[in-house]
Amino acid sequence: METIYFDEAGNTGQDLLNKEQNVFVLASVHFNEKELRVFQEIFKSHNEIHFKKLKETKFGRERILEFINHNLISEDRIICSVSNKEYVVVAQIVDLLIETVYHERGIDIYQFGENLYYTNSIYFFGNNFWNKKLFIKLLESFVRMIRNKDEESIKYFYQSVNTLYNSGTEDSYKLLLPILESWYYIKSIIEAITIYTLDITLSTFMVLSDRWYKKLQEKFNVGFDKSKQIEYYLDYISFCKDIAIYNTEVGFGSRKMTFPLQINELKLIDSSSSLWIQCADLIGSTIAFIYNNKKEKQNPFVEKIRKSRLYSLENFHIIWPTAKFSPEDLDMMDPSGINALDF
Repeated sequence: METIYFDEAGNTGQDLLNKEQNVFVLASVHFNEKELRVFQEIFKSHNEIHFKKLKETKFGRERILEFINHNLISEDRIICSVSNKEYVVVAQIVDLLIETVYHERGIDIYQFGENLYYTNSIYFFGNNFWNKKLFIKLLESFVRMIRNKDEESIKYFYQSVNTLYNSGTEDSYKLLLPILESWYYIKSIIEAITIYTLDITLSTFMVLSDRWYKKLQEKFNVGFDKSKQIEYYLDYISFCKDIAIYNTEVGFGSRKMTFPLQINELKLIDSSSSLWIQCADLIGSTIAFIYNNKKEKQNPFVEKIRKSRLYSLENFHIIWPTAKFSPEDLDMMDPSGINALDF
């Protein structure tokens, strides 16, 4: 049975607005042993390969560029998820707060991609037309509320929303009304929050696993670099892969996943003992570095990464703001499907 290996980069857990790490990447790779030996020859080392160390020297940067431009860097061997964390915070507000309000009204916001409309719209107006400081304050206070789950942080969050709502007269501010209304349900929402609710390691892992299943057309094993988040969710992952049902497509439109989760066995692996994990780390860290780099002297290296074979791959799963608001633009016209929460 084939094995897919996963590693993450730019992970700050629930601290999604971390100023040093703006982007989260989950990388997954499917190489055989012969192909791994080719990569070993590139780095001319039998020690653990680390992007963090390699990027600091001219020799290391040259090796990274040779690696990410190799013919083996291809869409049949690599799938990554790349997430803008500030956008993820907005999406979490939509999923946790706005979805609850609409559910109470008997409306499914996942049909026709209305959740995506809200996420793109709030992010767009918040960054371009609304008071930017107040918008950032709203995002920060939301993260604080989800992490602390206390009366003070709840009160502070809704004050932040109300302040932003009252700061202008444009119709676009009505986008905030469902967030304000979620106050009526916040206690039940908070009760369901865990220490990793905001973290997207699990959700991006499940999406990439589904993509590998659809590519391979068979179950596969998983090797994942030691991860607190994945370890925390091991029972849940087992539940999702062992559900006693026929294969079922869950979701709407272009955003559907197969359940049960089509993986056979999942093992947490120490990266020092796995060249596969090290390759996943190199790929994920290289992509994250483009967006997280703060050193001007590394800008030429960043530009070379942008022109690389790796960066040109088109099969990535992207969680990123777009100017798409209609069901047609979002490829969500088909209303048939199964609500994932109901499922």
